[in-house]
Amino acid sequence: MKLADTVATHYRELVDFLSRRTGSRDSAQDCAQETWLKLAGMQAVSAPISNVRAYVFQVAANLAIDMQRRQTAENRNIERYAQFQLPGATSPDTAEIAALRQVIARLEAAILAQPLRTRQIFLLHKIDGQSYADIAQALGVSLKTIEKHMTRVLLACRLAMAQA
Repeated sequence: MKLADTVATHYRELVDFLSRRTGSRDSAQDCAQETWLKLAGMQAVSAPISNVRAYVFQVAANLAIDMQRRQTAENRNIERYAQFQLPGATSPDTAEIAALRQVIARLEAAILAQPLRTRQIFLLHKIDGQSYADIAQALGVSLKTIEKHMTRVLLACRLAMAQA
């Protein structure tokens, strides 16, 4: 029996176990799904497992701890951000949120309208933080080629913003 199959076989029991650990049935279900994904992605285990069920539950418990740590860190970051808000500052209203979503949608459409290579270069630079030189070397193209692709996508973004 594969490890991931053990998750399916003991799913309800695993979710109950994780619910007690996390205090939330939704979090427990998310963690059980993460457990299945992790175990389904494993190629092989280095040593034979004498108690597969216990192994699966331990993997799930470890993932639950990781999930709680991420949540704690996220909550801490939210609290830090709240400290830096200006006095009297208010959250954006529904109209502002809708307007921002429209801007994001226009930018996304402008980027997705670009050729695959241009999008790839844009994401490597803006999301992954790679320099033009690093991207050029990784893709085996000249620095000038990277500059042309970036100019193209940034111009498309400016035009999309001008339509606001």
